[in-house]
Amino acid sequence: MVFLVLGILLFLITATDITKTTLSTRGGGTITNTVSKSVWRFFFALAGRREEAKLLEYAGQCVLLLVLLTWIACLWVSLFLMLASDPASVINGTTKAAADS
Repeated sequence: MVFLVLGILLFLITATDITKTTLSTRGGGTITNTVSKSVWRFFFALAGRREEAKLLEYAGQCVLLLVLLTWIACLWVSLFLMLASDPASVINGTTKAAADS
């Protein structure tokens, strides 16, 4: 039951973040903002705190890629948690028995 609740919460948080980020004109959601700020801090630290460094040209692309990968990972984990909450949710196609047996 705990896995189901955690999976549903993570799914709703991620879906809300995706919706807010893609449809809102007021900025990104919580997950998106956290990932974006972390990537920018990382690139800025690598650039030696020089704003004109060539390395910073790639930060935007990495932000987009890591936000997308984070959304995919969160959705995957949430669906995994929901499936893991019920032992009979995954069955063997041949024997029709639960996959945990």
